[in-house]
Amino acid sequence: MRWPWSASPPPRLDDPQADVLLQDLLSRDASRIHAASSQLARLFSATTLDALAPHAERIEQACQSMQLGGALVSNDVHLKAALRRLRYWRERSGCLCALYPDYLFFDPRRLIEQGHVQLLQLGVAEDGWGDRHRVACTSCGLRWDATDREYHYPWWEWTMIADD
Repeated sequence: MRWPWSASPPPRLDDPQADVLLQDLLSRDASRIHAASSQLARLFSATTLDALAPHAERIEQACQSMQLGGALVSNDVHLKAALRRLRYWRERSGCLCALYPDYLFFDPRRLIEQGHVQLLQLGVAEDGWGDRHRVACTSCGLRWDATDREYHYPWWEWTMIADD
């Protein structure tokens, strides 16, 4: 049995944003983990991702038995997306836009505002349900259709556009 006072304290990171996120993710507090993983799943800061990426396994282990709640969608989708993002970044697998289809909560309107994608065209989805944002990644140039879907909450379906 491990006593609470015998556990090693979480590491401290030089990057302030990474440090706050890591402390929250290792806190064993479901609401803090949910908030931090939601933020991390959409994070683009290279310095913060660099600081957090080596801790992916530690975060996963600390959160392994946590019940994060959620009504229609389990809140662990945010944690899974955050861990996937850290591993993807650590492995230098490519542009972060490749993760858009794996996480329902990438809002193209926010990504446009933040400068991560550029709006090419706004239209209606092919099936007539929802808006379609045709965008291009400002880092790598890949083009995407992001279709606004909604059931009980808003979510987005991302599809890469093949070169014409």
